[in-house]
Amino acid sequence: MNQQFGKQASDQAEKLFKDALTAGNVRAFTEKGVVATQEFYAKTVTAAQDNAKALTEVAETAWGSTKMLNDKIVQNLTCNVEAAFATAQAMATAKSLSEIAKLQMDFIQKLATQATEQTKEFVDLSARATQHVFEKTQTIATKSFKSTSSDSSRE
Repeated sequence: MNQQFGKQASDQAEKLFKDALTAGNVRAFTEKGVVATQEFYAKTVTAAQDNAKALTEVAETAWGSTKMLNDKIVQNLTCNVEAAFATAQAMATAKSLSEIAKLQMDFIQKLATQATEQTKEFVDLSARATQHVFEKTQTIATKSFKSTSSDSSRE
């Protein structure tokens, strides 16, 4: 009895397998596989292009911030060097040692005040530049997440 049951089960499984592997079924299965692969490829290419664009936007934002900070450093350095040359010129034409000492003391005080202001301004600019890059990254990540979520909900 067990052999007969086993033979029946085997025959039914073989018939089911043969029916499933008809030319039409194989073609339909293959076509579905190709379509699914093409859809996956299209989504992957789109995601790669979006990620490249996002990375470029973040890099451009970071570069813009870096350029602005570098320009500020050059501007501050130029201002400080011009003040040093002006003081040196004034010291060269001074009439006494006490006048030279006064010019030098005034320059040191002015430079210390100016350096403090420049440092505060640079720290503020750096913080704002960093915040701008962070916000750009966050905006892109949020946009990407929403796009991914809406793609997933369509499936």
